[in-house]
Amino acid sequence: MKILVLEDNLTLADALESILSAAGYIVDVFSDGEEGQYALSKDDFDLLILDLGLPTIDGIDILTTLRRVKNDIPVLIISARDQLDQRILGLHSGADDYLCKPFEFEEILARVEAILRRRKKKVQTIITHNNLSFDVFTKTLKKENTIVNLSKRENDIFEFLLNNANNIISKEKVAQYICSFDEEFNPKAVETYISRLRKKLGDSIDLKTIRGLGYILKKPNES
Repeated sequence: MKILVLEDNLTLADALESILSAAGYIVDVFSDGEEGQYALSKDDFDLLILDLGLPTIDGIDILTTLRRVKNDIPVLIISARDQLDQRILGLHSGADDYLCKPFEFEEILARVEAILRRRKKKVQTIITHNNLSFDVFTKTLKKENTIVNLSKRENDIFEFLLNNANNIISKEKVAQYICSFDEEFNPKAVETYISRLRKKLGDSIDLKTIRGLGYILKKPNES
């Protein structure tokens, strides 16, 4: 899963990135509100950790904009604004949780996991595709009743293709989804992962290459 952290305290931001990455999340970090808002418009994230006192755009403004455009990404506010009225404002503006600074890193990880568990109950947890079933939270792929062993990036790419079935997805968009913003990754490497997916999944998927545009995973029974 991919988490966006918007925090202008660089020491805290680095620590959050470390603990979340160690827990297996893909993490992007920005310290500026405008940059964070741009990232939200260009990439897909499973959770936003949001400081309120950001340069250029205040965190509350980012949150209200997300909810106004019907973006339901889970949001965990972390802020030094610990007054009751500020906490109420954050929650009423659409945050899923509010954590006051300072805090223990174990607590923020626990809250992240709790938010994502609640999210799990609201969304489809198993995606089926022909004789494949993919659990979006355990990241387990089964072909009939047999587990298919995929690497982390193969798993991430396959999930992204499943969620965008019947849509053409560019190599650049795939690379953007599986990597953090500051991670160097050649989009051409996506070809290697796509080839591996085809070999491992065989006739279970109809994954086509659209020359010059990218890839499309055809839904079952559609040519």
